[in-house]
Amino acid sequence: MIRTIALGCLTYLLIADVVFSDILKPVSLAVIWSDRLSAPYWRLIVLACFAVGALGFLLPDRVSLFRVPVFLTVGLLGSLLTVGAYADHLRSRAVSQFGAERQIQHAFLTSVRKAPADLQFFLHAAVLKRCEPYGWSYRTMNFYRIPPNVAVNVLPPEWITECSLHGE
Repeated sequence: MIRTIALGCLTYLLIADVVFSDILKPVSLAVIWSDRLSAPYWRLIVLACFAVGALGFLLPDRVSLFRVPVFLTVGLLGSLLTVGAYADHLRSRAVSQFGAERQIQHAFLTSVRKAPADLQFFLHAAVLKRCEPYGWSYRTMNFYRIPPNVAVNVLPPEWITECSLHGE
């Protein structure tokens, strides 16, 4: 039992470090920052992934050492990949419907790794419509206007030149 728990801890630490870039981020995203994703049903998707992972506890005794690692791997990676694909789909659909002339989109997995990071500003997606820059918010699952003084620091230089954007 101690060995399977130790292997489970090692599995968690490895996934958290490699995939999330921080050993506390998986827990933080689920507990502290759970309000930062407003995609409908994402919590249900996570619950379903961990329920599937719980099937690992049905592994035969001869491989019982892997019960906790299987639970954590399927639960964590299944949740991240499934919710990530779902959030990417919702964002891409919104970008398409927004009718922007230009766009930049980062995968949800990139957002998980890079945001939130201190006070660093990270764009999950950016669009340009009639030379007005907008960013994507997973919290509201909608676009927000990027202020000019921020736009000049985060948008591609060709957008800034094309639209004569400048900080205030």
